[in-house]
Amino acid sequence: MTQAKTLDTSADIFNAFIERSWRSNAERQLAKGAEFVIGRREGVYLWDIEGDRRLIDCGAGGGVHALGHRHPAVLNALRQALDDGRDTGLWSVPNAEYLKLQDRLAELAPKPWLNRSVVTLCSTLSVDLATMFAFRVTKRQRMLAYRHGYHGHTGFAAIVTGSPEEGIIDHYNLPTHADFLETFGDVDELDRKLTKNIAAFIIEPMDYETFAPASKEFFEAASRLCKERGILFIVDETRAGLGRTGTLWATQQYDIEPAMLITGKGLSGGLYPASAVLMREEIYEECMNQHRFAYISSLGGNEISCLVAAQVLEVASNPALLENVKSVSRYLTAKINEVCGRHPDILTSVSSFGLAMSIGLSARAAGRTLYREIFAQGVLCHSVSEIDPPGLKLFPPLVLTNKQADEIAGALDRACDKVREGKQLWRESA
Repeated sequence: MTQAKTLDTSADIFNAFIERSWRSNAERQLAKGAEFVIGRREGVYLWDIEGDRRLIDCGAGGGVHALGHRHPAVLNALRQALDDGRDTGLWSVPNAEYLKLQDRLAELAPKPWLNRSVVTLCSTLSVDLATMFAFRVTKRQRMLAYRHGYHGHTGFAAIVTGSPEEGIIDHYNLPTHADFLETFGDVDELDRKLTKNIAAFIIEPMDYETFAPASKEFFEAASRLCKERGILFIVDETRAGLGRTGTLWATQQYDIEPAMLITGKGLSGGLYPASAVLMREEIYEECMNQHRFAYISSLGGNEISCLVAAQVLEVASNPALLENVKSVSRYLTAKINEVCGRHPDILTSVSSFGLAMSIGLSARAAGRTLYREIFAQGVLCHSVSEIDPPGLKLFPPLVLTNKQADEIAGALDRACDKVREGKQLWRESA
């Protein structure tokens, strides 16, 4: 019998993935210079399994680890749930924790009419469900979404993720039940595409590719046009919500009337899957209570996920955390702008929507090199923008401190020095 290969190092695990698992994912990380398998993790930091390297996590799993890794209060809530003898229960038996979470979501909702919710296991399922609800309520079967947005990779969520880079509609020959807004923030284009056959318009409060916040003009026009035309306005706060922008919900910064709001990723605390769709009561009643089995999920809304999510809400809605997001965002923005001033041939300036930040690049070709170099200096970035304006994106945990912000700015400064050494190479490849 052949002896199994060891999986003791990051290289071992990457090689095994390439050999017999999700090869393209491992190869993509290697191409970024990120041969790193997570071992210990705590707060904003990650260590590799060898224990030799430490990174500041400025990707946070797109928001999964918005409160940092293994947040003490959320970890305690999970442990307490298990110690109390709880498990995932039975989907057919109502549980009190589901009701408590629904009530808390209603209390914290950005608009008072978003007073009903369905708890799911992940944001993709929440988008899937919101789409089905929109189809039922409007009797239409077509969605409108932003071309370069991201809403998920399975089911109806996949049909509203039209990105040429990350979308999979063509790959799986999915039904084409969606139209796409090509330019984020273009009110005239939106006006043209919100036609009578559209069931719902789903969009994030920020451009997924550039992290630019939606302008008040655009977001408020979207809400108004949807209302006038009987189209449901669905705000996906999977990334922008739970304190990321300095308010619990980014929606609070706009005068809009969403029909549904999606939260997730960070609602899990990075410890136990949880997501939710908040909605108007009339949508909930028509979709959930006019069919005996309107939405069945073996694990969605189980006691443990509701207890974890409830604790996340308590932490994320704490005024001290929200003030930290605003304060550290200002501090880190200023520090990075100082670095930009020292490297004008590589960087332009930084834009931020709370702790969703994009560092402008003077040339797109520098992006991949800069990602590799800042990784080598100890910072894991979110990604490099796939559209203009080119930028290196940071999405750090909301518990970031000024001292840790200094570490990020210092790593960026050193990375730019390294990029400059190979400047001719990336200029020639532009």
